[in-house]
Amino acid sequence: MRKNNLIRHVNKKTNVTYLYWGHSIYVASQDYPEVKKKCIGKIDSKGEFEPNKTFLSFSPEEQIETGLVNEPYLSLYSRGDADTYDYKMFGFVALLEIAAKESGVWQSLKKVFPNDWQQQLTIVEAMMSYPDRALYSPKHFHDVCWHTMVDSPTEYSITKALKAVDPESMERFFGDFERRTALKREEINPLEDLIVIALDTTSISTFSTMLETAKFGKNKENDLMAQVNLLMICDAVTGIPLYFRSLQGNCSDKNVLEVTLKELKSAEFRKGTIILMDRGFYSMAVIVMLLKSGFQFIMGMPLTAPFYKKAIREAYDVILDTENYYPSINMHAWSKTISIAAPRRGRGPNSHDLALYLFHDAQKQAEDQQRQARKFANMKEALELDRSLYKKNNSYGKYFDLEYDVEGEFAGVANNKEAQRDKMKECGFFGFLGPVGLSCEKVLALARNRDYVEKDYECYKTRMRRPRHSLEEHLEGKIFHVYLSTILEMWIRRKMDEYLLFDKYSFNNLRDEIFSAKWRKPKSKTFDKGEWCELTLEIQKLFYIFGVMKAKDLRDDIPKLVERELRKRQLKHGLLEKQ
Repeated sequence: MRKNNLIRHVNKKTNVTYLYWGHSIYVASQDYPEVKKKCIGKIDSKGEFEPNKTFLSFSPEEQIETGLVNEPYLSLYSRGDADTYDYKMFGFVALLEIAAKESGVWQSLKKVFPNDWQQQLTIVEAMMSYPDRALYSPKHFHDVCWHTMVDSPTEYSITKALKAVDPESMERFFGDFERRTALKREEINPLEDLIVIALDTTSISTFSTMLETAKFGKNKENDLMAQVNLLMICDAVTGIPLYFRSLQGNCSDKNVLEVTLKELKSAEFRKGTIILMDRGFYSMAVIVMLLKSGFQFIMGMPLTAPFYKKAIREAYDVILDTENYYPSINMHAWSKTISIAAPRRGRGPNSHDLALYLFHDAQKQAEDQQRQARKFANMKEALELDRSLYKKNNSYGKYFDLEYDVEGEFAGVANNKEAQRDKMKECGFFGFLGPVGLSCEKVLALARNRDYVEKDYECYKTRMRRPRHSLEEHLEGKIFHVYLSTILEMWIRRKMDEYLLFDKYSFNNLRDEIFSAKWRKPKSKTFDKGEWCELTLEIQKLFYIFGVMKAKDLRDDIPKLVERELRKRQLKHGLLEKQ
């Protein structure tokens, strides 16, 4: 019998490489060989082998023989029980279902979309399981994986679920989901009475110029395409996104914020919270608008703010005093109270007291001073070559002087040492404007927590990519589902942080590790009558960490193994002392 070989075929239209397992036999009576082959999968966009059902039906020996895998996948069914059981992948989907239930997404979707919630979650599960597949091609996902909907999704059911996502439904979801998140927040830290939400914007480039929201504006991806702007608000403690809003691509941050504050002002659960924003939102008009709206905020300060530059000069001679050193943050810090006028009609104050919190980082100071010194040197060199750069109202005129001899001939460029020394005083400082009464340590801790919103946008934009939709309602529906996927991913990432798993796994690696875990159920029986197939030790540990399976259903030593490995990672990162 002819030995089987691996055959590759490249689809020139899609540039996808399909893999076949088989052979060809020469037939004397024919001018062409007789080919016997089976498609066993393809090479994905990352260059990795993606098996199909045919490959998964091979025995372990046959899978190894192909040379595509070092360790065999579990068979879709055991020989002899194919007519008795249904087998499908369920590991990653089971993790997503746990994330949905624990984060509150499951309950909120069920309440707001009583007729479509299963399809909504299935869209998210398919989107996260196969990021490179089209939204309207669910057949492969249904054939390979169990999912929340159980029944096969259709293009009609997907379209129906996308159309169900209207502005009113989203607002109800935001309100219900935030209330559930507030309860989770109290469980995590019942003594914390300060609620902080992080706010930021980004742009999503699009090929769809027919979309009303697709406009040309300040593109944060630095390409020359129309874009849709996205604003997202996240819980600063859990990192879970609570609210999003898509806006026209030509909206400025100030206009986006003004529209958002009007919507949030009537939301009871956000009263008394502090909005955390980066320095990109700064302008005196934005600060006055925030004060008039009644929202508290912590905002990063740019050097373009005159009162911030003045405060740096004021703090320069005293901030390094011992009394201003905070061992908990290993930095010197200093604060002062300033008053900002915000006149308003009717009742209420016409000015507000805010605190300016300044921090001095010695390492940052050294780096900033070197960078600034190189900049001065380059400016001087450029000015010597081209004196037309010199103007009294620009940086060259501020930091340098042109010298001439007694005959009026150009003699050279001199440093304005006083102005340059004054500029050097800004090195190493960073600051925030916020409510009076907070400690410097608290302000810095809250500001650092804002990193989670950056991770949210990274998760979001990875899945959103560049939308090609031509229908506004479908685009809003997809944005909503990508938002849901971001919530689930952030819940999983927080759990990974808790167990320090990022030393071993990225999020995608974690997905790949547990994806192949299979669930089987007897034919003609409901899903809950089934059971897990044999699980590897590593998958059992991950299932225990994320709560996919209870300890009593796992190996007896799994809890101790997880605890021992966590302790090793804590010792490695200096979170525990050796005993």
